[in-house]
Order: sequence, then C-alpha cells, then structure tokens
Amino acid sequence: MTPQVKQRIEQIRRGEVPEGYKKTRVGVVPNEWEEIRFKNMFSRVTRKNKENNDNVLTISAQYGLINQRDFFNKDIASDDKSNYYLLENGEYAYNKSYSNGYPYGALKRLDMYDKGIVSPLYICFAANEENKCPDFYIHYFEAGKMNREIQAFAQEGARNHGLLNISVDDFFNSNIVAPSLPEQEKIAEILSAQDKLIALKEKLIEEKKRHKKALMQQLLTGKKRLPGFSSEWTRQKMSDILCERKEENKDQSLRICSVAVNSGVVDQREHLGKSMAASDTSNYNVVHYGDIVYTKSPTGAFPYGIVKQSQLTENVAVSPLYGVYEPASYEIGYLLNEYFVYPNNTNGYLLPIINKGAKNTINISNATFITPSLYLPTNFEEIKKLVQIFKVANKEIKLLQRELDQEKQKKKALMQLLLTGVVRTI
Repeated sequence: MTPQVKQRIEQIRRGEVPEGYKKTRVGVVPNEWEEIRFKNMFSRVTRKNKENNDNVLTISAQYGLINQRDFFNKDIASDDKSNYYLLENGEYAYNKSYSNGYPYGALKRLDMYDKGIVSPLYICFAANEENKCPDFYIHYFEAGKMNREIQAFAQEGARNHGLLNISVDDFFNSNIVAPSLPEQEKIAEILSAQDKLIALKEKLIEEKKRHKKALMQQLLTGKKRLPGFSSEWTRQKMSDILCERKEENKDQSLRICSVAVNSGVVDQREHLGKSMAASDTSNYNVVHYGDIVYTKSPTGAFPYGIVKQSQLTENVAVSPLYGVYEPASYEIGYLLNEYFVYPNNTNGYLLPIINKGAKNTINISNATFITPSLYLPTNFEEIKKLVQIFKVANKEIKLLQRELDQEKQKKKALMQLLLTGVVRTI
C-alpha cells in the first residue's frame, strides 16, 4: 500500500475529504464517480410463475440464489407457487430478511440455473441497457455498499419479525455510485479473479473432504483393512468405551464453551460473539482434553444433536445440558469423533434411543447415550494407525481452510479499497 493510499484512508477515517474526492450520500468517492439512482441502472422484474416452474430458490451467502431443497434439505415453499416471481439467468433478487453477515438483507444474481422462482416477498430486478457492466454491481452489493441507503429508509420496528419493511419505490430510488465504464470493468476484473481463486480453494477443500469421507466409509467399517492388521473387529458397547464425567465447574474459573458442527468444542464468545452462559456456572460440566461431548440440541443436518471430541488442551466448562464422557483412550475418542462427523452416522446412532420433547428438545439421559454399540477394531495399534491417517487428512483440510480464509480476507480488503475509489485502477 502506497503512502498516498494510507494518507487517504486516514483522512477518511477522520471524517475529512481527500483532495480529488467528494462526499456523497453513499460515502466519500472520487470526483469523477457519479452518484445516481438505483433505477438508472436496474429495472424491476415482476414476472409471475405462469409456467409452473418448481425450482424454488433461496439466498445463500456462499452460493447466491440456490435451490431451496439443496440448501435446506427440505421444501419450505408454499404449495401454490403461481404468485412467485420467475427469474431468468442474470437477473437479481433482494431478500429483505436480515441474517448473519447481512444486517440489511442480501442482493444476489441468478447464476446457477437458467430459471428459478422466488418468494413474492423478494424484490426482483434486472440490469438496464444503461448498465454496461453488471459484474461491477455484483461486487458492489456483496460489499454491502447498499446498506447505508437501505438503513436510511428501512423501518426499524419491522426487524423484530425478521423482515425489513422496505417499499419498492424507496429501494429503486436509493443512491448508488457509477465510476466510468473502464474503471467499472477493471474493478470487476480484479475482484472476479479473486473470486475464481476463492472458488478453486473451496473446490480443493471439497475434494479433500470427499476423499476423507471415502476413507471413513472404508476404514471405519472394516471394509478395507490397513496393511499388517488382521485382528477381528467387534461390536463394542459404548458404555465400555466411554465413562460419563461428572465433574462440575465448582469454582467457576473455567472458560465457557459451546459445541459447533465445524469447530467442535469452541469458546462460546469466539463462536457466538457473546456469552450465553448463566450468571452462576458452578453446575456446568467440566470437559478435559480428549473428552467426548454430546449436545442435545437439533442443528442443521443433525436433528438429534452433535457429538465432538474436545481438542482444547485446557479444561473448559459446557452447559449442564450437554453430556460429557471420558474415552478409554484419546485415540478411541478421536475415532468416535471422526465417525460422528457425518450426519448419517450420528442420526443413525441416536434415532433409536432418543425421544423428542417439548419445543423440539431431545429427551435422552447421559446414561442412555452410551447404551448402543459400534463396530470397532480391537487392536490398539490399528486404532492408532487409523487416527494417524485421519489426523493427516484433517491437517490438510485445515491448512487449505486457512488459505481460503486468507483469500476471503484479501477480497474484503480489495472491495473496501476498490469500490470506494481509495485505490484507483485507471
């Protein structure tokens, strides 16, 4: 970053307008950039679903407009879809529902399908003829550059219901910026190249995960044996492998943790952004390094809860609603963690022993959780070798994930610099 760019950033942070820039409703931008109405670049789409299209779309942060069943694993659309808007490839939808990362809703373009339908609660639109570089605005929307305008006319009270109260007229009369066409094209080219790099990293991670899943299906079922091992695998009761840990956080000195699908046992503040713990945590369960923790709350593809091994080297505390178990060895706990990573395994294990109670909670005692059995190796050396294989696979995925996170952060920085004109491309 050049000294001139750093100086501009500092000036804008102080509320000053650098030389060659101007203050607009959407922020400080170069003098050459125009401030125009949204309707100058986009027109509303109100095409109804008269062709009985059943490709119901929802907005995803990662995938954009994606088939609802693929995203939620179920159909949550109404039976009568004739009132839904029919979108064609290259057209856009704005979801007025606020969500994590999208405090004022999300605007996405339909890229994955030729056609699809969206809820009539969405505002749909398409690029005008005057809009010669729609790709520029894809990044503009993704960077949240519409948020300031939407915030200005959204009725805050409606947010309590999860839906922003925004009129169509206000939306199309909102302000956006329009750099010169060559600068739009250059900015779009740079950010699209970064998107392709991110997509490549995501593809590599998915390939690694598929390879690991194939390993699990072969190695943790005994279908494929490691060279040099021929000892019998047997069905072993979980109560012979796991022992409930009944240790409480009496002095309330331990970090409070939650259990997440992807992160496992993780600091609650890091995971949720705030503490959800009670004021008195003396009855919270203590978790040691290597312990198995079972949550009894449905989440996503895990309707009966999730099972994770703690990889935190220090003792931590979790809600008394969680079950905590000490495994016979760290290694057998690691294998159980790998087995329960996959929804089919977890759901198949838990379904026969749980009852759903009021408010969709899971009624299952800590003792009942360890009554089933699993097919496992009896040779401890084979267990250690299996753990070694899965650790290598997990390390590769973790490194790729770290690289992916770095590229995503790089894109955020690029968007902040390029879409404000702090860094000029021409």
